[in-house]
Amino acid sequence: MSKTNANGGESCFAEDKFRVDFSPLRIQKADIPWRFGGHDKALRWLGRNDLYIPSESVQRGASGGIGKINSGSGPLRPGRDAFYPCVSLERGNYRMRGPNTRPLPPLFQGQVITTPRPMPRQKRQDRHLMFLLVLLALCCLTCFSIAYYLFSTRWAIRVENQSSFPANLNAQANVSEEPACTFNTSGKYLAYLPHSGFHNQRIAFENALLLAHALHRTLLVPPIRLGNKPIRYVEYDTLSQYIELSDKEGLKHCPQVPPYISRPAECLHYFESAYVPWTWLVDLSTPASRQTICHLPTMSRSWIAATFDISPSETYTLRDKSPYQFRFVDNDQGSLNRGKYLEDMHISQLGALTEKLVQIGTLFGTSRLYLENRDNLAYRKVIRQSMAFANQELSNVATSIAQAFERPYISLHLRSGDGLFQSKIAHTVNATWWRTLHDVIGLSIAEICHLEATVGSGPSSACTDDLSDLGTTPSSLYSSRTPNLGLKCRGNEYTVEQYMPLNIPLYVATDLPTPQTHPQLSIFRRTFPCMFFLGDFRPQLRPLQDLQSTYDSVNMYEFSLPFVDALVAGKALRIVGTDGSTFSKFVGDILWASDGGASH
Repeated sequence: MSKTNANGGESCFAEDKFRVDFSPLRIQKADIPWRFGGHDKALRWLGRNDLYIPSESVQRGASGGIGKINSGSGPLRPGRDAFYPCVSLERGNYRMRGPNTRPLPPLFQGQVITTPRPMPRQKRQDRHLMFLLVLLALCCLTCFSIAYYLFSTRWAIRVENQSSFPANLNAQANVSEEPACTFNTSGKYLAYLPHSGFHNQRIAFENALLLAHALHRTLLVPPIRLGNKPIRYVEYDTLSQYIELSDKEGLKHCPQVPPYISRPAECLHYFESAYVPWTWLVDLSTPASRQTICHLPTMSRSWIAATFDISPSETYTLRDKSPYQFRFVDNDQGSLNRGKYLEDMHISQLGALTEKLVQIGTLFGTSRLYLENRDNLAYRKVIRQSMAFANQELSNVATSIAQAFERPYISLHLRSGDGLFQSKIAHTVNATWWRTLHDVIGLSIAEICHLEATVGSGPSSACTDDLSDLGTTPSSLYSSRTPNLGLKCRGNEYTVEQYMPLNIPLYVATDLPTPQTHPQLSIFRRTFPCMFFLGDFRPQLRPLQDLQSTYDSVNMYEFSLPFVDALVAGKALRIVGTDGSTFSKFVGDILWASDGGASH
């Protein structure tokens, strides 16, 4: 039974629904009228919004009338026909309504099955949200438990392979427990703040030894700090904080962290520096026999106060606000010409202090002590001679490198790494090149100018300027014919008799990066065919690869190379240093002289 709607179409009731066979013809639009024939076929519903009608049952209305479905199967049967759609055709469009549920599979047709009521959408969303909250809570608890476990057990690391760690690790860890003093302390102490690179620390140490000896106080010596990031000078209070923050007290666990575990935050910069006592590098037996020296493993103020029983009221602090504020003099009159220093501090005034500890800031500066007393002047020479490197491992490596030349060689100590030297590197290289050729090789000025025009970028102004400061031209120190060299030279040796002295091996000790290819050294490489650097002697350096600090167990290989470089340069027949460099002066005056260089 059908009923006409308001638009003139027909709407279908339950008795108008039919079952039809599948047909590939699919009604997609109903903007044209349709005429359904009288075929007794039914519609089959395949989805909620899909309707398929057999093609032979559909005819387009020629007169534009309304399509109609003939009822051929009778009224709808409950349980089966309720699953089929109801179709209503109107002029220009159609509607399709799907059933609430899909048809039952053939296996269950004829059976009464109760369909569960679908869960409301809001309730499903609430259940999903609850599940996510529980999952997030479990993840948070798991992460917190793992983090707590790693934090609470990071020091209790099981070492499966004990051979991978230093055998004397326990002994090294106990170094910081007590200070190493030469003999019983006098009850009065002198301390200072070290800073900058090694040679600035060495100069400050020399001045501290002499000042403590003149004041009859026990010297509290901080360890040597080696590394590529030195502590620069700042005013006293800030420098004291820097030194205390850089201290490694309480960090002895850092070397024990295996490489497969991330380093704790406090250990990230642990291996950028190494601390060693002065007795590791130099022989202080002579100064130690004349004064009391205590080698401190740390510069912590609280540690010093607790170890030596010093209260703040028993400390006299001499605070400096500039690097050259105080100069120490051993006479009452002093000197009217202070140079770059702002104030004179008389040693006799410091000697009259009754405080248990005299704390001074920086002591760097070769002219920091203005001495006139003969005993003090003599003792300063003793101290400086004691600064020669006496470490046996370093000396053995330097000796093996020197022996690899198999004949005498000359050396060049070129300082260019920082500050003023870095900005004047081009001038420094040119000046040392001239001094090497004129003072050491013995070439005349005309020969040097000709050579510079050949191997350099062209004749410099030195070829036309007054060169009286070079002195008279010395005679050549070398025979024009030299024996064969055991090492392989970089360039072709000279065959011209005039320039054959340039075939002598030249060892260059420098802090320039990659000196083998550095452009600033190109004039040396073109002049000296047999030019060598520390990097050319890797086999001889292997014994230093396992060298460790006795204070903090840091590997000392990289930090020990500058010392070996200086020792090799000090074993040369002649040495040329960098003007204004305390390092070059030390290599020439101390290392070269202590190795018998003055007698060559």
